[in-house]
Amino acid sequence: MKKIETRINDKSKSLLDALREDGHFLPAYCGGRGTCGKCKVRFLTEAPKADDRQQSCLSNQEIEDGWRLACLTYVDGSCVMEVPDYREDEIAAADSFAADELAAIGSPDVNANRAAADSTGHGHSFEGTALAIDLGTTTIAASLVNISDGAAFHTVTCLNHQRSYGADVLSRIDAANKGEGRRLQGLVMDDLSYLCRQLGIAEQIQDVNIPVIISGNTTMEHLLQGLSCQGLGLYPFTPVDISLHSYGNMTILPGISTYVGADIVSGILACDIDRREQVSILVDLGTNGEMLIGNKDRILATSTAAGPAFEGGNISCGLAGIPGAIDTVHIEDGQTRITTIAGSAPVGICGTGVLETVYELVKEEIVDETGLLDDAWFEEGYPLAEGITFSAKDIREVQLAKSAIRAGIEILLVSYGITYDQVDRLYLAGGFGQKINCHKAVGIGMLPEELADRIVAVGNSSMNGACMFAANPELADRFHHITEISEEINLSNHKLFNDLYLEHMFFYL
Repeated sequence: MKKIETRINDKSKSLLDALREDGHFLPAYCGGRGTCGKCKVRFLTEAPKADDRQQSCLSNQEIEDGWRLACLTYVDGSCVMEVPDYREDEIAAADSFAADELAAIGSPDVNANRAAADSTGHGHSFEGTALAIDLGTTTIAASLVNISDGAAFHTVTCLNHQRSYGADVLSRIDAANKGEGRRLQGLVMDDLSYLCRQLGIAEQIQDVNIPVIISGNTTMEHLLQGLSCQGLGLYPFTPVDISLHSYGNMTILPGISTYVGADIVSGILACDIDRREQVSILVDLGTNGEMLIGNKDRILATSTAAGPAFEGGNISCGLAGIPGAIDTVHIEDGQTRITTIAGSAPVGICGTGVLETVYELVKEEIVDETGLLDDAWFEEGYPLAEGITFSAKDIREVQLAKSAIRAGIEILLVSYGITYDQVDRLYLAGGFGQKINCHKAVGIGMLPEELADRIVAVGNSSMNGACMFAANPELADRFHHITEISEEINLSNHKLFNDLYLEHMFFYL
């Protein structure tokens, strides 16, 4: 627990906002709307009265003990509180690309562009190097790259501190459009500068004197550049600039649309989808569910409102991938076995653990095909470890997320006019996609059983695309070609989406 003393003289400002301004970053997966229950603080001085919304997220005992949600609490004057050590700066981020897996299935030239944190950059002269950055919604990864071959020789990662304004891009867009854009830009610039210091190349990102390549989703790239997000949040969802261009000393890689950004274009290039005759599917299972289908001639892309469940968001005991987060679960004969990240004592459950818990509960018939939790656990939730349970609401969150992802894949397939037997590979990108148990992901119906033997987890394909560009700026032609042959499908307007979404809510093992 961390003790904080503060004074607030503006009664219209929430405690969460006041703490942000003082440099204290609390998880706020819901963007401060009072629905995720993650921004808990415990008052050591007299606690303000808890309203009805707080009572829905906190137990009576917690309220009696002085716990409050910072986003719903307003203080006039001085206060002293304790804040849990959320350890979010220790999030395990995806920092490598699975070059060996792609080489094994015959993707051309993939070994020449391998990204892996396999040695240290300290003492390096930095001549002939570049800086490749994967600007993620949850985490940021930065790699020093040898320009000669695109190999990353030193990679560091950190939390994207914009996370205190919400776990997903919609929350960030909303915050920017309410006047927090400059603050959000400052946070990400600070994070990038921190990574530069970790790599030993400069004190500030603006001072880096080697090529800097940025690959991120459209919202993250807009916030980095201080561009207006007004068009990102309103139909027809028009970005300011998603072309390949420069911003200061940075090269900003291009995107396809507001919700299919440069990180996905980089993934297409990294997996050689744009150079192959065979049709492949790429799914990025990060904070936002982005996916595409295509080959060298035609690509269809979309994004799904899957929510942050597979990042630990909206899950009662959910958290990011920090030490102590439950990441695997196995239930047999009434016994539950778990593992945690770094082997630490369990403190909550991260995305992979969420998926595995649901699979195991369905397998053991503790959850039925409709998602109903057995009566024995319905009120208190199924216990995974001391103080860590999985609730009926958590199961519903997973149903919503996995159904959106699966429906999106189905619509891409139908829209492309092919069947599953005509798909060569299903690539899973991102940290969550790299670490999930594919058998269990297929088991709960998130990924299609028809492609179970063709799933390849590739890791941080966004980073690898940036590394490839750093080594060969002439790849600008390939980036441009990808955006030219790509078309976005709006799932919310698709006539099949609602039917498929409802169909895939069920669990069939």
